[in-house]
Amino acid sequence: MAVKLQRPILVGGIGLSLLLWLLDTVQHSIAELGEASILGIMAAGIGVWLLKKPKSTPPQKQTIIAPPTKEAAEQAIALSINTIDNLSQETAKSQKSEKISHQISQLRQEVTKLTQELERQEIKIVITGGWGVGKTALAEILRSQWVWTNSQKLEITDITWQEEWIITDEDNQLNPLSPYDLILFITTGDLTDSEYQALLKLTSLGQSFIVVWNKQDQYLPDQKPQVLQKIQERLSTIHLEENLIGVSAKPNSIKVRKYQADETIQEYIEQPLPEISGLIEKLNYVLEQEKEKLVWATTKRKAQIVTLEAKNILNQVRRELAIPVIEQYQWIAAATAFANPIPTLDLLATAAINAQLIVDLSTIYEQKISLEQGKQVAGTIAELMLKLGLVELSTKTLTTILKSNTVTFVAGGAVEAVSSAYLTRVAGISLVEYFQTQKDSHSVNIEKLGQIIQSVFSQTQQNNFLKSFVPLIMSHVLPQQKKIEIVQNQTESSLIN
Repeated sequence: MAVKLQRPILVGGIGLSLLLWLLDTVQHSIAELGEASILGIMAAGIGVWLLKKPKSTPPQKQTIIAPPTKEAAEQAIALSINTIDNLSQETAKSQKSEKISHQISQLRQEVTKLTQELERQEIKIVITGGWGVGKTALAEILRSQWVWTNSQKLEITDITWQEEWIITDEDNQLNPLSPYDLILFITTGDLTDSEYQALLKLTSLGQSFIVVWNKQDQYLPDQKPQVLQKIQERLSTIHLEENLIGVSAKPNSIKVRKYQADETIQEYIEQPLPEISGLIEKLNYVLEQEKEKLVWATTKRKAQIVTLEAKNILNQVRRELAIPVIEQYQWIAAATAFANPIPTLDLLATAAINAQLIVDLSTIYEQKISLEQGKQVAGTIAELMLKLGLVELSTKTLTTILKSNTVTFVAGGAVEAVSSAYLTRVAGISLVEYFQTQKDSHSVNIEKLGQIIQSVFSQTQQNNFLKSFVPLIMSHVLPQQKKIEIVQNQTESSLIN
């Protein structure tokens, strides 16, 4: 099947060729050194590494989040509206425009509510922490001793903290605590590592919280100052050591022994009253001084969630547009490699084709990458694939699959054609994943791109994708007449033997 090129294919890949030459040169040079020399170099290298290796890295303080303002919340809402508008404009290109239109309508309703919520009077408080720290008991006491006596509108909920909420990238999972204005994070002693990581996560999201040390009645009087100091030291790394309050929401019952006048002893169980006066005082102060800021910060987070939901839908629409483009270039890569089954030319052609693919995909994702930038990114991708060993691994895997089909394997250039198409597809899908989270189109995060490439490559290796991909590629590049000739030659050869 002849492939008609709609755009000129860039001639490039000089950097990739030099890399291959250098790898080959280094390999021969190492072989000439001999085993003893190699071992000496390795030992010296390890020694230098051990000397330069830092013994420890002091913990860095968290960046202080800017105080919430009404203007920041309004800007977040405006960004949501802009993202929804972009989604609406691109929906017409999607085959699922009717379903997406309904989702857009729901997003617009949420944004309208956010504008009204800037003046919200009700404050939503959530009590969280691990299992058995006393969340429910504290919630019940606050409702009975504080909420009903307070003139302000208050809502209190308790939710068990889940460790999976501690993630690096907020885009992967929305934190269920984001809609709440104030968080009471309960601990029963010195902060564990998981609790500290939870507080770091909340700080990075710009959420306001108070650390509540509960069950302090279980400690001896001389132990309390020590525990208090340890917690404050951990909180000082996020500049919130003053947001620590000690309580006893449900003190343990105690046995009381009373001596009577007749010298008899009377014993009974007494339930001490909860001690939360310090927490109530802190809560009253926060609501008096920071009520508006709490509402603005929550509104901003909610607007960011709406923006994220709109972006996710927009990425789905763009992915639908990107896949046919990737498939077009994988056919071009396969046809080019099949016509020139020389490994070096194969790699150069793949890099050149990927450069134009990058430009086309960047247009879909509004990254505005120029042709010259496309060449640089293509070279980076090729270099990453070589360093990660993906080229060699994919060639071995594809060769094994091709050998199971004699008709395709004996065709000249079959391995090169399938390899080029496969690597082009991996590069294309990786770029789609990368562009979905990319904010700066003027630079490439090589480390992040490498991780994505490796992940996409692993996904295609773990399922039956390649088994269906190989015959699909060969059906595009191998003419029907050629298939008939190969089968006839095989038949004649078997008759002669």
